[in-house]
Amino acid sequence: MIPGTMQLTRFSDYALRLLMYVSRGDGTRPITIAEVGQQFEISHNHLVKVAARLSKLGWISATRGRHGGLQLGPGAEKLSIGTILRELEGHKSVIDCSDPPCALNGNCRLKRALDQAEEAFYQALDGITLAEVSGNSRTAESIISLHRDFLSRRVA
Repeated sequence: MIPGTMQLTRFSDYALRLLMYVSRGDGTRPITIAEVGQQFEISHNHLVKVAARLSKLGWISATRGRHGGLQLGPGAEKLSIGTILRELEGHKSVIDCSDPPCALNGNCRLKRALDQAEEAFYQALDGITLAEVSGNSRTAESIISLHRDFLSRRVA
């Protein structure tokens, strides 16, 4: 759920980071959960849960074993950020007028205004793809640099 501050859940935040990082892989080897965890300082257990969900959605493919890892699923670069967040955040209103019950329920425009604001938030993100947020030169360069640094630390 997106709380009143329009803050994403940690799960969605980690999922977006994982998708962006995997999308900029060089294609010669899968990206490991250990690599992503180290780069973003995210616990292995959290990333396993995120990767499992993204894999179930078909947005990444996960291969087990010594040479396994994560790769972007077919067509995932074309996903809109709005689509990704709607799926990961679920659909819950910014405020819930029924719990605790509000005496103004049905006679107040606040909920409708907040629902419209939430939809505007998603619509703005519908026009931006995963490829666009991870492929712009500065972001892509940063991610590629992180990949290289990780590989050089492993070899050293």
